[in-house]
Amino acid sequence: MEYQFQSAGPALRVISLVFLLVFALAILGAIVLMAALPGQIARRRHHRYADAVSIAGWFGLPTGVIWVLAMVWAHITPSDSLNGASDSNGKRFLVDQIDQLETLVERLEQDAKGRRSEDRHV
Repeated sequence: MEYQFQSAGPALRVISLVFLLVFALAILGAIVLMAALPGQIARRRHHRYADAVSIAGWFGLPTGVIWVLAMVWAHITPSDSLNGASDSNGKRFLVDQIDQLETLVERLEQDAKGRRSEDRHV
């Protein structure tokens, strides 16, 4: 019993082997890109612990959970105030904002008192 495409058999085997090798390389490349992604994001964002995030990404890929945590860690910017250092620019900004709000409240209170006195005279 002969098959219709029996003469194309060796060529189809080579084509399927090439396809499987290309597919395997594409999967391997996707795995490498996913493992390196948290470290790349952390470096791009100038994260203080970019190397640690990168290591967590590589070791976390087989487990999955640690890789997700590495992605979250790569997107979080560590705060200086948590490490005991003070951010004088941030504090100065807050002090300025509070001063402006206090001035605004005083003006509103004075306007309210002025309106009350005008209503009494009318």
